[in-house]
Amino acid sequence: MSDKRGTSNEMQVRLRGRKTRYHHGDLKRALLDAAATLVDIRGREALTLREAARRAGVSEAAPYRHFANLDELLGAVALEGYEMLIADLEIAPSARRVREAYLAFAGDFPGRYQLMFGPLGDRKAVAQRKEDVAQLAELTVDAGGLAALHGAASLALAGLGDAAA
Repeated sequence: MSDKRGTSNEMQVRLRGRKTRYHHGDLKRALLDAAATLVDIRGREALTLREAARRAGVSEAAPYRHFANLDELLGAVALEGYEMLIADLEIAPSARRVREAYLAFAGDFPGRYQLMFGPLGDRKAVAQRKEDVAQLAELTVDAGGLAALHGAASLALAGLGDAAA
């Protein structure tokens, strides 16, 4: 009998237009993917929590289940970018391939790359970024160093790739 009552209550709630449970699968992953794609296509300024939610196919309130604000979402996208870049560099077999992988990452993910090295408002992301940049510096020593690679990538993204040669 309690099962029927529970089912009846669920039906009444649904009839009022409310969801009884939240189901999305991996909401955090969906929001990160939507945010990263938007940043790569249209830049950091185009990203809002509302737009990330829309692209992920969830309500405007849903992002707050994982991110307190836009700065946290931007920080998470930037940190994920570092993870991707570090992973690419760690498997590069030579200094030349490290350079190629670094420049390819910047070219493939331009908005994310600029976000990674731009100002971040999330303190946790800023702290983690310091560690990630230190790791990038170690991984790029033999390829000319992080500053040289970052300069080459930035010039390329500005359309001055020939100047980086």
